[in-house]
Amino acid sequence: VIAGFLNWCLLGILALQVYLYYLAFPKDRLFAKVLVYTVFVLELGQTGVVAYDIYLALASSYGDPSAVDAIRTYWLSIPVSGGISGGIGQFFFAYRIWMLSSKGTPIIIGTLALASVISALISAEAFFRARTFSTLLSNDNNSGSFASIGVWNGIGAICDIVIALSMPYYLMRHGTGMRRTHVMIVKLVRLIIETGGLTAVVAILHLCLYFANSQSFIVPGLTVSKIYANTLLVMLNNRMRMVNGRLSNDDDENSQISSGMLFRDRPRSHSQSAPRHTSRIIVSNDRLIFRLDDLQRSNGMSGARRPSHATAVESMGDVSAVAVVSS
Repeated sequence: VIAGFLNWCLLGILALQVYLYYLAFPKDRLFAKVLVYTVFVLELGQTGVVAYDIYLALASSYGDPSAVDAIRTYWLSIPVSGGISGGIGQFFFAYRIWMLSSKGTPIIIGTLALASVISALISAEAFFRARTFSTLLSNDNNSGSFASIGVWNGIGAICDIVIALSMPYYLMRHGTGMRRTHVMIVKLVRLIIETGGLTAVVAILHLCLYFANSQSFIVPGLTVSKIYANTLLVMLNNRMRMVNGRLSNDDDENSQISSGMLFRDRPRSHSQSAPRHTSRIIVSNDRLIFRLDDLQRSNGMSGARRPSHATAVESMGDVSAVAVVSS
């Protein structure tokens, strides 16, 4: 019951993140869109399978202890779903690190991710063959399932730790020297370490509960795929920036979304003596643009204006170079 409740909660969070991604990044690369929507469809299917198994165990066969012990399609919702979603997330981070540095670290991460996916599929075969959780956890079945599940979760946790340590290193090494950009990179590094640590902890918890012969391993087992999927969406949606939040109606300000999020201030009326300044932040897959318009010249000339400028932060994976251009 707890596993099903957490699974549904995490699906709701994932659906919200997919919706925000749909609104904020309509011009994102096709590869990223396919990745996001594929993961979401997989998690929808996994949640449907989990709901069906819980219904059979607690409603259709209420009062039958053997119904709770039956594995049914948990071989699909735990090892298969967890292995595929985890592998997609790990390969995604390996690709991002490859964009930052084409050295051996992405190859190591990709190899670990592939080994984790293969061992997860082998674990699914052990689940399917056992038929019941008591048989899966019994000494008679330990020879096959313990090894495969141990490799799946152990290598997955190691891969997550490598990602959490290597990606911040390459991001900090590609710093631009600008204070604003440095703050963005520090926040991104903190997010990567937190998400990587979370997925590693869940994988280790799943492994420890299984080795302890406790059926509680189902709880992290059913939620690990949702955690990987949410981690992927968190990293993609982290590019969104909001300016002038909590806008009041009295200021007649409007907001809109365009390949990121853009918030713009407009003058209240043409009769005002001084125009309102217009500022916006445009976030896209390739660049982050800060634009300040209507700047007065510093020499005090009345009616004269300085040409508007934009500061563009080029990104390679996240942020890597800065250029100032005139608009």
